[in-house]
Amino acid sequence: MEYPASVILSWMANYFWPFTRISSMMMAMTFFGARFVPVRIRLYLSLAITFAVMPALPAVPEEIELVSFAGFMVLAQQIVIGVAMGMVTQFITQTFVVLGQILGMQSSLGFASMVDPANGQNTPLLGQFYLFLAVMLFLATDGHLQMLNLVVMSFKTLPIGEMIGAADYRSLADWFGIMFQVALSMSLAGIIALLIVNLSFGVMTRAAPQLNIFSLGFAFALLMGLLISWYLLFGILTHYDNHWQTGLNQVCSLIRINCEPN
Repeated sequence: MEYPASVILSWMANYFWPFTRISSMMMAMTFFGARFVPVRIRLYLSLAITFAVMPALPAVPEEIELVSFAGFMVLAQQIVIGVAMGMVTQFITQTFVVLGQILGMQSSLGFASMVDPANGQNTPLLGQFYLFLAVMLFLATDGHLQMLNLVVMSFKTLPIGEMIGAADYRSLADWFGIMFQVALSMSLAGIIALLIVNLSFGVMTRAAPQLNIFSLGFAFALLMGLLISWYLLFGILTHYDNHWQTGLNQVCSLIRINCEPN
């Protein structure tokens, strides 16, 4: 039995373009897109997910040939859509890195740094702590399963051949401001507490110049930074839930789905 080339290419397109969107999201998504996850693992996982969800996906338009300029443009579209969905999760977790950096700079904990396994760069230890905590919350609350569910649903609301609009790119760019806004709001109580501590030591130094403000103030600010970091852990789940819901709404807006909580 012989199969024409058009039939073979059409069969390949039914799997290739969904695989491109799914693998692009896995490449950019937090935890799965980190440097410590081997590329081969991401490849095999994307292939397994594509073959598993293929029966639930709508048929690929037959008028778009796989090996053509139109096919190349569709390929680029799937990469952009997948990366855009995955980058939202990166913005969510990196917000907690910014939180740790803000508190570390204020409390002298920024001196302790280590190599970030996700990016391969030096990051303050407090930022690393909050990053690992955010990633664990992402996995514990089934954030990765929700992302896989959304990427499967996106093939119906944003079928192959359609592209996200300019407003979606603008909303993604706005996340650079949202990251600092949310991180600052979470660390505002700590910043005010450390500011009061510094002002108090300034008054003490003015009243008693013989006090060594550098040796005494540095140790006390360090201790206060540890206490504030411990205090923030009690509300970290609430902050993460609110921030994750904002990110989830952003992903739903990208793929034209209404996922607002009732």
